[in-house]
Amino acid sequence: MRAKIVSVTNQKGGCGKTNLAVNFAGTAIRHGYKTVVVDADPQGTALQWVGNAEEGAAVQIPVIGLSHAGAKITHEIKKYIDDYDLIIVDCPPAVESPVPQAMLLISDLALVPVVPNPGDLWAATALLELAERMMGVNETLRVALVASIVRPNLGMTKSALQTMATMKDNMPLFKAQINQRAAYPESMLSGDSVHALGSAAKAAIKEIEALYAEAMKQLHLKVEKKS
Repeated sequence: MRAKIVSVTNQKGGCGKTNLAVNFAGTAIRHGYKTVVVDADPQGTALQWVGNAEEGAAVQIPVIGLSHAGAKITHEIKKYIDDYDLIIVDCPPAVESPVPQAMLLISDLALVPVVPNPGDLWAATALLELAERMMGVNETLRVALVASIVRPNLGMTKSALQTMATMKDNMPLFKAQINQRAAYPESMLSGDSVHALGSAAKAAIKEIEALYAEAMKQLHLKVEKKS
């Protein structure tokens, strides 16, 4: 089948884009989907993360570096459209970058990770407005917000999540959220998703699996790929 394209995007850094992209990919691979991460961020964090995987590891997450492609990234990605089931794109956190707009034009799903605090909510507004415009051009595009690096015990978190749920009627807030957990940065050393940490990352695995299931529903795909 033609690959489904999932862009992980926000014009603000520090919101957990790469964490979401790599963990989504690691989850999809474990469910039978041939998946690749495209690192379009000049920082190259996804490339460094996956590069930590030991040779011969049970799960290897393929990654392609395309930070140099700029507006031509869509042309480059289309080269792989028939080779994978899922292409996960980690977009750069830069307002002036042409990549987010270009990717929204060809993506099936855009995931927008947002840290639930006032500053990050304000910063996400421009990206959501851009995504809404692109939905008028790319009629197959779906956009969803993901609460990221969540600290549930903070007083402002609940009200921020309520705001996120109503920011855009056509951009739902996923029920699953990525909490602030040590398992996520620790998984970077394994070159894999939090699944590689086993029982030590039980809570993180549960929330990533829940988020993955919601995303696959948006893509009209089964959680488990039939062989």
